[in-house]
Amino acid sequence: MEFQEFKEGIRSKRTQGKVRGSWGVYDAYKYIRKNGWMNIGRPVKEHEFYSIIRRVNDLLAAEIVQGNTIRFPARMGKLELRKKKREVKMVDGKLKIDYPIDWDKTLHLWYEDEEAHQQKILVRRQEPYTYMVKYCRHEANYENKSFYEFVLNRFVKIALKEEIHAGRTDSIY
Repeated sequence: MEFQEFKEGIRSKRTQGKVRGSWGVYDAYKYIRKNGWMNIGRPVKEHEFYSIIRRVNDLLAAEIVQGNTIRFPARMGKLELRKKKREVKMVDGKLKIDYPIDWDKTLHLWYEDEEAHQQKILVRRQEPYTYMVKYCRHEANYENKSFYEFVLNRFVKIALKEEIHAGRTDSIY
């Protein structure tokens, strides 16, 4: 069996969760189209709406990648880059390893060593900090704060990772 087949076999065992009741860009466009355009002039075509959303997302991504904090208008919270120190420690007599898993190296180990695969031995990355983008709701002034979530797309995460590894971006938290 080739490594790629092994890797796909491991991935196929994971379950895919389904998100229900979530709103996307198209849902927002349908809602605005149905309920009026809030005195902004002529109705915006779907392509223009997507272009506006894409441009705003690009600007947000550029600010996040630079490590800047973004404050949303009308007290809707803020986005900030945070870092967390990773360490190995003893908790209640058990070893607690806080380093993130390096899945590429782990899958290579499992492919080469069947015993490691059976025992589910994990290879961890020895990075002192893990970075995350956090949406801070505590400064927001709206109801049902727990229902809102901000998720970065894959391209922004990759760009952020490259900037952090190059040493051009850091967080103060």
